[in-house]
Amino acid sequence: MKEVRDKIAYQESKKEKYRNIEKKLQQSGERQISLTDPDAKSVVLHRNIVNVGYNVQAGCDAKHKLFVNNATGTVNDTHALSPMALDAKELLDVENMRTLTDKGYTTAKHLEICTDNGITPYSSPKEHSSQHNGLYPMIDFKYDKEKDTYTCPDRQILATNGTVYDKAGHKVKHYKNRQACKVCPVRQLCTKNKNGRFIERSIYQEALEENQKRVEENPEYYRLRQQITEHQFGTLKRQWGFTHTLMKGKQNVLSEVNLIMICYNLIRLMSILDPKVLKNRLKGLGPEVSTLFERILAYISDFLLFEIRYSPFGTTKKITISTP
Repeated sequence: MKEVRDKIAYQESKKEKYRNIEKKLQQSGERQISLTDPDAKSVVLHRNIVNVGYNVQAGCDAKHKLFVNNATGTVNDTHALSPMALDAKELLDVENMRTLTDKGYTTAKHLEICTDNGITPYSSPKEHSSQHNGLYPMIDFKYDKEKDTYTCPDRQILATNGTVYDKAGHKVKHYKNRQACKVCPVRQLCTKNKNGRFIERSIYQEALEENQKRVEENPEYYRLRQQITEHQFGTLKRQWGFTHTLMKGKQNVLSEVNLIMICYNLIRLMSILDPKVLKNRLKGLGPEVSTLFERILAYISDFLLFEIRYSPFGTTKKITISTP
């Protein structure tokens, strides 16, 4: 009996522990909590593979393939484009520039923020959610910009009441015509919704369409993204084994990421400028900074340079930055 009581007491203590964790999570207002590192989040690596860690963003320049900036924000790339692009634009001190990103960054709001600030985004377009379901795709619905209405395949008008709805953080307007849908002869080809077909249109839809047009009209330019930005992360992850950080906490992790990217940039600069030229330029930064970089260069030269020059590059993806 004592053994049974001990087991019950142990299970009760575990239950209380998880209740306290649940309470702490509810009080935080967050959707998840990490007991190892409070700043870390669940990050989807591949399909159903999930790790607790950080989603590091980085910008790379198109001319020299150098890291420009980095950050770690949310668990995916959805809201990273404009903050990263604006930061890079300020660091590079340019009036205009272009960005190349994969579809993970294609968010209408951030595309518009970029274009409003002298940044031309080329981000892989996302397919509309209504595609491939056997019903009329969005391309069959014609939008009238002046009237702010859609015309359906049966030539009926879908209008909006002007209300802007918040859908998972996205601002959208609804377009519908319930009366026309009730008597529509091709309804079975259009929708399974009992209230008829309705369309959600982002208030930033024009930015999405302009971006899609740019990418489709310049396929060769968009393909440069893989050539420009893939090998940096491949080198860090495959050659240098930088797949995990040693530090915990957002600022500490970013400091570790900054150090590894500084090392990468210095190695690239030695190839671009020649080590002697690079050392002379670093001396112009001031004695303290010059001494620090010379120590890093010495370490790199002794332990990493030979392997990196003669090893194949790996693959990954992030933001590519180019200036006109």
